[in-house]
Amino acid sequence: EKMDRIGVAIKSGRNEISDILYSDVMAEEKVIRALELKREADHFKNLFKECEDDPSTKSGPSSDQLGKTKAALIDYQANINTLDPMKFATDMKNENEFRIGLEMMLIPWIDEAEVVSNNPLTKPTSFEHAREIEMQCVKFAKDVRKANKLLGKVDEAAKRLSFGKTTAEQSIEEQRMRFKKIASTAATRVESMRDLLIRWEEMTLSQEKDNLDYQPLTMFLKCY
Repeated sequence: EKMDRIGVAIKSGRNEISDILYSDVMAEEKVIRALELKREADHFKNLFKECEDDPSTKSGPSSDQLGKTKAALIDYQANINTLDPMKFATDMKNENEFRIGLEMMLIPWIDEAEVVSNNPLTKPTSFEHAREIEMQCVKFAKDVRKANKLLGKVDEAAKRLSFGKTTAEQSIEEQRMRFKKIASTAATRVESMRDLLIRWEEMTLSQEKDNLDYQPLTMFLKCY
């Protein structure tokens, strides 16, 4: 009976090992299941030792079954040894880095940044007001550069995934397209606001020097 239990458990365990190694199981679950299988394999060894010590298995059909069970147990242990909980733990770390980076950091930032970039800039009412707006645009552009680094880290994390790389890359590409629009808007705004400040200053100097020449005024109005 004990040897029958070992045989049934080995058959079930092999299916479990195959599932762990070759299916899209989350790394955290792989760690748990691999450790459970290793503990069960130790239990089977102890159970088999009891069978070996049983005098009834020294001869006859039980002796043959004991030999077969021993061979199956050795082969099964070799299968168990292919399970590396440390590798699965590393996979789990990579999965968490990707998920946290994408879902909890990058996407929320992009959601907020889209709101900012979709809202038109306030028309400045004075040169100082224009300078404040320009500083806000520069700050937003710096945030965009930080987000670009985050995007790169998430991309690298996706490449380290043990499974689901295609889905992960598709998710990143969706966010990359959104990010590019934000980055383009941020760069354009900094450039246009700086140009406006330059023209505004030229217009002010022109007004002081020659009672407002038409060329600086025309250039200012184009920027404004």
